[in-house]
Amino acid sequence: MTEVGRHHAGPGLRGAESDPGGAGSGGYVSGTNPGAAARDAAAPGVGAAGVPDDGAPAVPDSGAAATEASLAVPESKFGAGGAPGADSGMYDRASPDRPGPGAGPRCRAPGDPAPPAPSPVPLPMPAAEDYRVAMDSASMARSLAEAVDVMDRLWQFGGWEVTQTHDSLRPYLLEETYELLDAIQAGDADAIREELGDLLLQVLFHSRIAEAAGEFTVDDVAATLVAKLVHRSPHLDGAPADPDADVEAKIAAQERAWEERKSAEKARRSCLDGIAMAQPALALAEKIGSRATAAGLPEDLIPEDLRLIRLGGPGSAEERLRKATLDFAARIRGAEDAAEVARGARAPLAAADWHAHWPR
Repeated sequence: MTEVGRHHAGPGLRGAESDPGGAGSGGYVSGTNPGAAARDAAAPGVGAAGVPDDGAPAVPDSGAAATEASLAVPESKFGAGGAPGADSGMYDRASPDRPGPGAGPRCRAPGDPAPPAPSPVPLPMPAAEDYRVAMDSASMARSLAEAVDVMDRLWQFGGWEVTQTHDSLRPYLLEETYELLDAIQAGDADAIREELGDLLLQVLFHSRIAEAAGEFTVDDVAATLVAKLVHRSPHLDGAPADPDADVEAKIAAQERAWEERKSAEKARRSCLDGIAMAQPALALAEKIGSRATAAGLPEDLIPEDLRLIRLGGPGSAEERLRKATLDFAARIRGAEDAAEVARGARAPLAAADWHAHWPR
């Protein structure tokens, strides 16, 4: 895996590459570290496998089959009850009455009494459903990390990919989006899966271009998405919810919270701010109309050119509709600005305000 690939994969996705203990153990297991084994063999009162001769338990083999896992926590290490820092029964050479930093079974002087026998602490295995979810999440994380790594390898090759820009990829992004829409229209699950993968490639590609420019990484893209979803969805962040609410009530609460928090995030001067003006004319006309009416614009101010689409005639129907839509958007912003001048503040408009300040 390349350096960038490792960066994106994260410590939990790199497996044995970042696990010196092997087998995902996250640390030293007896028999896997030759240097530690040699030191254990030379330590007084310690067996060759790194286990104290007085009977302190060895770390269980990670491959052993068991239906219930148990971990024996030596009181000689953590004290009574396994609490770090409690009376451990170990002796600091400078102060025999209290345990010192780094004290352990090997710090006992010859002839000192052995600590009490440890009591095993049972650790039940997770429920089958929790285990399945954890395994599914790990598999998904690995697959996404591999996709990031493949994109990075393509980039590091230094061929066609490094010649591309955000702007040069626009036709591919549009094409892949329309192909996904076709797959959805056909109800073809295999095609939907493939086209979603092609769209994911666009996300990775644009992120890699930005990373090369020192702007952001695909990690930043994912983190921004998570922060937005959690902030605009209070129920994801532990906010109380009515357990008896029906689906309609839940949807209404979601939409209300989403709009409230979105408004708090973005100080927008116009009800049209944030609309993608480059989208197709019909979609743009619908979006502007819905935004304006939600902001209190009366229906009678919506022009006829946006209510009825005429095919044929001079020019393109798409361009005629786009021109009429952009003119409508300019009138909306003009009314908002005129109302602000008249009232001395930027505030929501009632129907009478829209009529009073509508450009003639």
